[in-house]
Amino acid sequence: MRILVCPHLMEIGGSQLNAVELAGRAAGAGHEVVLFGPDGDLVARVEELGLEYHRAPVEGAWPSRRNVAALTSLVRERRIDLVHGYEWGPVTDLGFGPHLLLGTPMVATVLSMDVPGFLPRHVPLVVGTRELEESARSRYPRVELMEPPIDTDLNAPGDTRRARSVFGVGDDDLLLSVVCRLTSDLDKAPGVLEAVAAVEALAARFPVRLLVAGDGPALPAVRAAADAVNRRTGRETVIVAGALLDPRAAYDAADVVLGMGSSALKGLAFAKPLVVQGTAGYWELLTPATAPIFLEQGWFGAGAGDGVVRLTAAFEPLLADAGERLRLGAFGRQLVTERFSLAGAAARTEQLYRRTVADRWPAAGRVRRLAGPAVEVAKFKAVTTSPAVRSLAERRRPAPAVAVAR
Repeated sequence: MRILVCPHLMEIGGSQLNAVELAGRAAGAGHEVVLFGPDGDLVARVEELGLEYHRAPVEGAWPSRRNVAALTSLVRERRIDLVHGYEWGPVTDLGFGPHLLLGTPMVATVLSMDVPGFLPRHVPLVVGTRELEESARSRYPRVELMEPPIDTDLNAPGDTRRARSVFGVGDDDLLLSVVCRLTSDLDKAPGVLEAVAAVEALAARFPVRLLVAGDGPALPAVRAAADAVNRRTGRETVIVAGALLDPRAAYDAADVVLGMGSSALKGLAFAKPLVVQGTAGYWELLTPATAPIFLEQGWFGAGAGDGVVRLTAAFEPLLADAGERLRLGAFGRQLVTERFSLAGAAARTEQLYRRTVADRWPAAGRVRRLAGPAVEVAKFKAVTTSPAVRSLAERRRPAPAVAVAR
C-alpha cells in the first residue's frame, strides 16, 4: 500500500511520536509511506527512519485551504491508497481534501483526552483508552481502541550509571524524572511546578533530585522555579535539561518516573516505578491495585486537590524503600511489554488499513456524510478565533511570576 500519514505537530510528544513510529513500522513491513506535517524536532527522527517528509504550507491552523490543496495534489501525484490523520486538525484537512475530492480511504486517530464531535463519522476512528472508546461509540460507529504503543526493544533498561552521569547525578542520589512538553495543555507545566515544590519539601529528609526534560512555553517559568529551589537548598536539586530529541537517558537514569500518556508508559518500559500525572493536582502511584484504573481511563486523571501534598505522599514510600522501587519497576515493565508493545500495535494498524482500503465510499455518500462536520467545524473555528475568546484566553493564561512563587 501507499500510505500518507499526517501528524498534527512535530514537537516531541506522544501522539506525533506514535504517528512516526507506526509509520516506520509500516515502511518496514514493505509499504510505501509518506509523511506530511509541520516543521519540528521529530523531522530528524523521520529522516533516521528513511521516510519521505513533506512540509505543510500552513502550520497550526485547521482547516487550511492551502494544506487541503497540497494534500490533495500530493495524494493524486503519488497515487496514495490511504491517508491517516492524527488529531482533529489533520483529520479535517484530509477529510475535506483527498478523502472528499478523490475518494481516498481514510483513518482518523485522536489520542487526546477527549474526542471532538465534528469529525467525519463514517471513517474509522482510533482512540487511546477504553473510556474514550466507550464514550465515542455514541457518536462514531467505527471506533477502534489502540492504546499508545511503545517500542519496548528501543526503550528498555540499560546502563543506568552511565545515564545518570549524563546529568551529573550520583549513585547515592534519588532521582525523579519527568519528560514532557512544558505547556498548560492538560496541566503539564503546572504539574511539573508541583513536582518542583514537592522535591523541595522532600529534600530535607532524602537525597532527592528532580530531572525535567522538555521544552515549551513554560520552560522559562520552570527554570526560574528550579533556580529558586536550588538557591534555597544549596545544590542542584532540580535539573532542567530542556528538550531531548532522544530522552531515553532521562528515563534510564531515574529511580522514579512521573508523567502521563506515552511518557508514563516509556517510564514503565525502563522498569521504573511510575507516579501518574493528571489535571487539578492529580497524582497516583501505579501499583497492581491501581493498574485497572489506568487501563480503563488511560494514563491520566483529573481533579484530586492539592497536588504538592498528593505527590509528596506518593513519593515518600518509594524514596524510603529500594525494594519497593524494584518490585514496582518490574511490574511496570511486564505490563507495558505484554499490553503496549509497538510490534502488536503495528500489526493491528496494518489490519485496519487493509479493511479501510477495501471499504470505499461513493462520492455521494462522502458529500452527504461530510456536510454535517463541515458546518460544525465552521462554527468551532468561528468561536475559537473570535476576538472575545482570544482575549479571555489571554486573561486566563497563568503569569510566570505566579507559577514561580509556587
